[in-house]
Amino acid sequence: MMKKIEDSKNKVVLIFLYLQPFLDILAAFLMYNGISNYITSFIRIMFMFFMIVYLFFAKYDNKRKVILYLILLITYLLIHILLMIIYKDVSVLFYELRNTISTFYFVFLLITFGVIYSDKCISKIHLRNLWLIYLSFIFIPNILGIGFNSYSHSKTGMSGFFYSANVVGSILVILLPTIFNTLKKFPIWVKCILIIVTLYSLFSLGTKTPVLALLIIIIFNVLYFAYKLFKNKNKKGIIIIISSFILVALTGIIVIPKTSFYKNLEIHYEFLEKNNIKVGSKKFFDHFIFSQRLSMEERSRLNYNNSPLIEKLFGIGYIENYGTDDVNLKMVEMDYFDIFYREGIIGFILFFIPVVIVITKFLKNYKNNFDNLNIFISILLIFLLALFQGHIFITPAISIFVALIFIISIRQIKC
Repeated sequence: MMKKIEDSKNKVVLIFLYLQPFLDILAAFLMYNGISNYITSFIRIMFMFFMIVYLFFAKYDNKRKVILYLILLITYLLIHILLMIIYKDVSVLFYELRNTISTFYFVFLLITFGVIYSDKCISKIHLRNLWLIYLSFIFIPNILGIGFNSYSHSKTGMSGFFYSANVVGSILVILLPTIFNTLKKFPIWVKCILIIVTLYSLFSLGTKTPVLALLIIIIFNVLYFAYKLFKNKNKKGIIIIISSFILVALTGIIVIPKTSFYKNLEIHYEFLEKNNIKVGSKKFFDHFIFSQRLSMEERSRLNYNNSPLIEKLFGIGYIENYGTDDVNLKMVEMDYFDIFYREGIIGFILFFIPVVIVITKFLKNYKNNFDNLNIFISILLIFLLALFQGHIFITPAISIFVALIFIISIRQIKC
């Protein structure tokens, strides 16, 4: 059996990766038609269990450390779920288990990809292909006017054939810097088309965070090239980059006000004015920047602080105030707080141990070049989006790619 798993492992991983955009599209069609989405969740969970079996029985470097960590993690998860049943009820088991697996899905995949990546079965070429698939299934439906609406009411925007504009927008922007080198080989006319398609797709989503993330990508790269040009005293290059920057800025001033992104900013600002929420106030900051996530964090923090010590250690779970009239299923949507409150101190530490190891290795071996800079940008965006938007580490549709980016950052396979 283990020989069959070993022989088929690379194929299974690649098939699973290329299934991701189509699973997300299937999930969107099911949800928009009021059908429960168990199919995509089942496929992703089966892949996770397949990889866990592989980790326990395959031969690879540092296996003892990996198995020790997995045993600690699985023991924690069993205690966490048992406490949810004891402090709440057995009826909450499915809901709590589903959300807990969704949260820790990233961790299992991060370890798995770290082990199998040495086989070079996954490359940036595959990530580029996936990025192009996602981009196509946003751009084509949106330009034809058949994409799903990004918002159910009040705001405007279309998310292509995907259910969540934030999720698919995040996938595009965190993958983009990582795959830059693979796009350089395309002819100039293909690059120009990709730039136009990418800009149209991100601005048509109507959400703030992907556009702001794109701005960060542009600023970092412009500064990098400007630094290189000044260092080499390349006057012609400096003139070109300044002229290009001015041209892009002027085009942006003309085009951006016509986009869904800008219209939604206006709608949001008008709402704040009607409710007398003034610029610079705490409430404005909460509403406009964090979309009321700070208020939700305050509520979850209060419930966490009022919980017994054992729940502080192992988490209060995903149903707050169970059995009372003040039941709350709403998450904070800021990953660090959601992981800390829902999974407790022990869960939070176990979750971020492999993340800290990966980031430490990357920074320790960091060399200042174009490729490393853009991987750094991808990682920076991951951490920023996890704070300002959430659902980056704890949503499998995105966390699969986060895990891959982290592993690429320390493997640096040239492709």
